[in-house]
Amino acid sequence: EGGVKKPTPIIEQTAFIHSKAHVDGTVWIGARTKIWQFASVIRGARIGDDCTIASGACFDGSVCGNRTILSHNLAAGPGFLIGSDVFIGPNCVLGNDCWPRAHKNGFDPKRFDGTQWAIIIEDGAAIGANSVILPGVRLGRNSMVAAGSVVDKSVPADHVWQDGVVKPFKREPTRMRFVKELKEVAA
Repeated sequence: EGGVKKPTPIIEQTAFIHSKAHVDGTVWIGARTKIWQFASVIRGARIGDDCTIASGACFDGSVCGNRTILSHNLAAGPGFLIGSDVFIGPNCVLGNDCWPRAHKNGFDPKRFDGTQWAIIIEDGAAIGANSVILPGVRLGRNSMVAAGSVVDKSVPADHVWQDGVVKPFKREPTRMRFVKELKEVAA
């Protein structure tokens, strides 16, 4: 309208976009990436190859590499650089405003121009469910954030953030853990 042409998204032919997903603006979606129902990929977002954007995730104006999983109900506005082979668990929030207010005075998303980022998540990092990553944080290569964390400091490569403490991360040989059988107590 008004003679302004709306930008066309660039979507690789092998990408899958669910009919109930919202893809808008000048986005780029890589080969074999899957965007599921009720997810939003908008305003210049760039997503690499072989990624999964789960239902309810919002990825707005940020960048992610290849083979990355953005889980259900992720809230990620502009200003985030996410590497390859990253896992972000369900219900996570990436913050880009240190002092959020209803007005936008002093906040300009155009400053996240590809040379400045609110948060950088390096290759191989993993963020557990229900975590909040605050602006100014860098998660190093293969770092890990425990579920339910609020991260306000950077985490070096091969370290874990757990209970507000950064410590070296030793990979466990098994990933699965099960509830032990409960013995019924006679009343």
